[in-house]
Amino acid sequence: MNFIPRLVIICLFLTKISSFSLAQQKEILYENKSYEPFVGTVQLYPVTRHPDQEMMAPIVPRTQVESLLLQFDLLLEEYIDVQAKIIHCNADWTKSLLNDIEFLYDYNIFDLRDFEYSINANTLYVNYWFNLPRVKVTGNYIIQVYQNGDENDVLFTRRFVAFDNNVNIQPNTRISTGVMERDFNQQIDFDIIHSRIKVTNPRTEFKIVIRQNQRWDNVLEGLQPTAIRRERSLLEYRHFNMENNFKGGNEFRQADLRSYSFRGAYVSHVDPNSNPRKAAVNPGKNRKHEAYSMLNDRNGGFVIATTETMGDYLACDYLLTKFQIKSARLSSPVYVLGAFNDFRMNKKSLLKYDEISQSYTGEVLLKQGWYDYIYWVDGPDPYYFEGSFYQTENNYDIIVYHKSFSDLTDKVVGYYSFRTKF
Repeated sequence: MNFIPRLVIICLFLTKISSFSLAQQKEILYENKSYEPFVGTVQLYPVTRHPDQEMMAPIVPRTQVESLLLQFDLLLEEYIDVQAKIIHCNADWTKSLLNDIEFLYDYNIFDLRDFEYSINANTLYVNYWFNLPRVKVTGNYIIQVYQNGDENDVLFTRRFVAFDNNVNIQPNTRISTGVMERDFNQQIDFDIIHSRIKVTNPRTEFKIVIRQNQRWDNVLEGLQPTAIRRERSLLEYRHFNMENNFKGGNEFRQADLRSYSFRGAYVSHVDPNSNPRKAAVNPGKNRKHEAYSMLNDRNGGFVIATTETMGDYLACDYLLTKFQIKSARLSSPVYVLGAFNDFRMNKKSLLKYDEISQSYTGEVLLKQGWYDYIYWVDGPDPYYFEGSFYQTENNYDIIVYHKSFSDLTDKVVGYYSFRTKF
């Protein structure tokens, strides 16, 4: 008599468990993102022996992908089993139709067995490193790092790009053609010469992405050529309605966090005895209405280093760093952003308003080093605290994708990086 009702209850219970398990699964996005709180600093850069190689973009010729070094910390006391896989993506960072064997020479499971433990650090961590494998084709790629052999248990993902130089990119940076924007914006005009590629319809086959200071969160894309010179295999991109404009922004604020024994430049306080060790950057002020002042910054980047006695990479400790900027309360949220958090607006970068000090404050766990950062308002005026000036020195890169009617995915046929000079 009670068999059917009990069966129904059991089925409903199992359905609830199944739904809960699915809800607990991570939504994996093909972008630079960490999925676990114990993931510390993550760096992916080409090894070039250049002193600033850590700040270089992970965008390399197809034949040099092996030069890319992935280095990251897990804030744990002991080593755990970690693996990685490579994912090939289309121009819009969706997974492409290519099978692993079509873009990799190796089996697509890589055990990350190179690691070292931190030295004399209050915040214990394990540092891992891995040289990326060769790839067969150009394009957008994701390296996905996961634990315990479970591809669904992802720790973090990072983007990189492999390209061939099959087109010639000729950029020109100038003041905006917009009358009201000329004091604040930078305009990117450029030409593309594609004589080495067979092209049927340039308007549909090419996709252009322009980045400012290696940011993926505010890229300029969807530009169409303003003129097509077929006899010269030339595409002109010279827009006049500000489609190719970026806000110039301001030079980045800086903080020297290389020491916890004494205050570095732009640092107001350090506490070496706390656990974790603490630091506070100089309280910020609004720069929007100040005159532009040139500053030799790192365009939002950071370098891991320490000036302590040991001076070793593994001796770099983590500092719980306080950021603070004086302001009246705003209607839009305020964040502290930089390459150290991939310019991501989330709970970790969100600043809270403190009524007592009349300022926005927040703490971020940062590994010892030199950092660039900005205060960003997620509203109509993102540069409310920083101001925007056409003279600001910024780094830009142009990525050119091509896909003919017979291609399964977008190829990266050109890349060019340059800095503004006014």
